[in-house]
Amino acid sequence: MPPGSAVFAKDLSKAYRIYDKPIHRLYDLVLPGKPRCREFWAVRNVYLDIPRGSTVGIIGENGAGKSTLLKLLTGISRPTTGSVGVAGRVASLLELGAGFHPEFSGRDNIRLNCSVLGMSEQEIAERYPKIVEFSELGDFIDRPVKTYSSGMYVRLGFAVAASVDPDILLIDEALSVGDEHFRGKCINRLNDFRDAGKTILFVSHDMGAVKSMCQWVVLMDKGEVLEQGTAEKVADAYLKRAKARGNERMSAINRGTSAYPRWGTGEIEVTEVELLGSESKPVHAFTTGEPFRVRIGWRAHKDTPLPVFGLGLYRSDGTYVNGSNHHWRDRPIEVRDIKAGESGVVEMAVDGLQLLQGQYYLTTFVYDHSKAAPTAIDHREHASTFEVLDPRHLQHGMLFLHSRWSVSRGQEGRETREESPS
Repeated sequence: MPPGSAVFAKDLSKAYRIYDKPIHRLYDLVLPGKPRCREFWAVRNVYLDIPRGSTVGIIGENGAGKSTLLKLLTGISRPTTGSVGVAGRVASLLELGAGFHPEFSGRDNIRLNCSVLGMSEQEIAERYPKIVEFSELGDFIDRPVKTYSSGMYVRLGFAVAASVDPDILLIDEALSVGDEHFRGKCINRLNDFRDAGKTILFVSHDMGAVKSMCQWVVLMDKGEVLEQGTAEKVADAYLKRAKARGNERMSAINRGTSAYPRWGTGEIEVTEVELLGSESKPVHAFTTGEPFRVRIGWRAHKDTPLPVFGLGLYRSDGTYVNGSNHHWRDRPIEVRDIKAGESGVVEMAVDGLQLLQGQYYLTTFVYDHSKAAPTAIDHREHASTFEVLDPRHLQHGMLFLHSRWSVSRGQEGRETREESPS
């Protein structure tokens, strides 16, 4: 292992045997002949040399081999080929609830996990109160962990892992489960580790956290390291790949049969919902700030006096982001007296999409406004799904706001002022 390295891996690979039927595994043991399995290489030919005191992010699509790599580095899984070495005490937070006994209370699991991590009885006694305090589990600390929510598992697991005072801390996406308050506490603790010269490796899909915390980033795909480098460079490469794959994935999702509710009187039917990007081509992955258009194709089955077409925009968790139509505007467009057999297209265009990174979906509305209470003609939930990527990460949250910032400083009668438009 090279001097100054905290983690070193060379030609590291891990293969799993995949059997179509469980009985085939027994056949391979007792009956000679051709193996009845196929090999799946979760990690292949990985080279890593991580210096002490560095913070490294491991990113990639689901199934890229990130979690398997961390298991190899911790020694939970043994490599098929190659070698791996770590220098110092290692603490990890990999799978949710890993290492917890479901029948034991939170208190008992703290003692159990600390013992597994190599802490003496005296160390456990000294750190125990701080672990309980950091977890913020309250009365649940005395209940069996099988009654815990996923967020509670993370609280307990991170509290134990952080208390060990490790030389190397490995985290696998676990913090994405916790609530906003606890994630903030965890990030502060990780910053303390980094400032103390500890080595941190963490798997994350949060490019904002990766860019802000990591000096080095490893991009994986199909078990191999595609690229290593600075956070800015590698994170941007990942976002470009994610946009291309996201467009393919979302297109496939939208081609499938919808299982979401659809209701209405049926005089007009929405026949097509098409999303168009900057090149006026159908896409399902967008970048913050680029043009965004939605085209709604329709066909009338009966005469309709005053239909109104609208769109509802939602985040993937169901948060209602925006709703609009062509009628509720400063200059309304009225569509009157549609006859049976007519067809057409309604389009909504946005010059610059102000959504920040995430997955979103559209619900289409066609309502009859000739009545005192508008009635649903064709209301279609989850009519189309799309993804937004934000490679710049200049802002956080859900919407990008165009803003102006200014800073004034004065000293001894002199004042300087700087302004920066967004």
